[in-house]
Amino acid sequence: MGKRCIVCSEEAEYKIKDTSDYYCKDCALENFSDLAMLLKVEEEVNRLKEAIKERLEAELAAQENELSEDQEISDDSKKETQDE
Repeated sequence: MGKRCIVCSEEAEYKIKDTSDYYCKDCALENFSDLAMLLKVEEEVNRLKEAIKERLEAELAAQENELSEDQEISDDSKKETQDE
């Protein structure tokens, strides 16, 4: 479900940075002299997707490191038991 224009409720294409104010192209043109000042909703979505992807990759790497460390501890314990 896409964001809706706060003026006419049509599907929004633009957003004011750091707010939850969204505008369709027509309402944005009516209310703002320069659309370059607004964020394209699609660009914002892509930015958020990239941030989520980076966070998930970092969490996955941390979990893999944890598993690797746990495996090393387990292997060391088995080796000590066999040496006895």
